[in-house]
Amino acid sequence: MSPRRAPLIGIIGGYGAVGRSAARSLAAQGRFRLRLGGRDGEAARACAARLAAPAEAMAVDAGDARSLGRFSQGCRTVLNCAGPAYLLADRARRAAFAAGADYVDVMDDGRPADPVPGRTAVLSAGLMPGLSGLLPGLLSQGLDPGGEFTGCYAGLGTLTRTGALDYLLSAERGYGTPMAVWRGRVVPSALAVELHFPVPGVPRPLTAHPFLTEELVDRARELGLGEARWYNAFDGDAVLGTLKRSRGGHPGARDLAARAEELVRSSALDAAGRTPYHVLWGRLEGSDQEGNAVSRAIVIRGEDGSRLTGAVGAFAAAAVCGGQVLRGVHRASAVLSPQAVVDWLRTGVPGVTVRQTTVSSPTDAEHRPGPGDGTEAGGVDEGTL
Repeated sequence: MSPRRAPLIGIIGGYGAVGRSAARSLAAQGRFRLRLGGRDGEAARACAARLAAPAEAMAVDAGDARSLGRFSQGCRTVLNCAGPAYLLADRARRAAFAAGADYVDVMDDGRPADPVPGRTAVLSAGLMPGLSGLLPGLLSQGLDPGGEFTGCYAGLGTLTRTGALDYLLSAERGYGTPMAVWRGRVVPSALAVELHFPVPGVPRPLTAHPFLTEELVDRARELGLGEARWYNAFDGDAVLGTLKRSRGGHPGARDLAARAEELVRSSALDAAGRTPYHVLWGRLEGSDQEGNAVSRAIVIRGEDGSRLTGAVGAFAAAAVCGGQVLRGVHRASAVLSPQAVVDWLRTGVPGVTVRQTTVSSPTDAEHRPGPGDGTEAGGVDEGTL
């Protein structure tokens, strides 16, 4: 396909940490033209000039509907990497649809996702939510319904201001239920904080807080899981202390900004002098069609959470642009191919490792794997992807 006829993908927030990652991933495919946008047109042009693909730049204000409309004109797909998502709401999605473009967002804009005839949108196409919600489907493929899933996210590194704002807002606006577990329904207050939680690939135990996300509830219901639980694990005391002080109420804009700045400083304090990492771990225990007990696990690790988020968003944008997602408004975890996303990360994101393992045994076996068993000796190692 000639460059002039290649489909155009517009990336809002295209020169930020997430947007740069998405742009690099899409440019490496050689199948798209790119349009990078942000408030600083010069920064967008400088970023576009460094890409290994045809790319243009345009100033765009993610909070202004007219500006978003101008940016979206001529795009096949618009990928929104700007934030905070809960403050920008659904402006970018509505502008893209009005301009005749499809839409992908690395976050969830928090608004009702009404479909528009002939258009496609994929929301929550980032690290978490997004990649996190693909783990149950990946691990349960070929197994009988009723399995038990446990997942965890652990990260160490300095948060961006936008990331801190979205973290605070998502917790306050019902993204999930603390201390809950899924057992055919949401069971509140069923779990407790674990102070010495082992995470594969992390050298020391972490403090893990149960947090049953809406994303996991949707996947558990769809996949017929018997039980599902999720933990957010913390490597240090500073971020935890800040989050505890931030609980409760609906703060005004000034207080929210101050809390976000404190959270950024706390994340930097926890990470000081240490190597950054971001780990998603999942394990599913179930049975195959022969009645054998099966335990599968996956560990995805990278140094940069923004890079992972942008890469997943880029995959979703490429899938939508290529007509691989049905019309309508979807969550990424419900429509993207888990294995295809893993392969995309393996081949396109430097420094990312993926390790999958399977342990199979007769149903009368008494061994019940722990969090570390997904990567240790004794299982059938499917390799580092």
